[in-house]
Amino acid sequence: MPAWLECDNCGAEHTIPERADEPGGGTVCPSCGEFPYTVRRRGLAWHPDP
Repeated sequence: MPAWLECDNCGAEHTIPERADEPGGGTVCPSCGEFPYTVRRRGLAWHPDP
């Protein structure tokens, strides 16, 4: 299932980057450098109650 990040600040979409696991680090938008983002996934569907 494809997944990507959408920046909550500027709206830029990008793939989830590889990054070092460092204390205080985090994923930032490559376009504006801000931290808030939303993970989007293609192919999700709601399942009706049986």
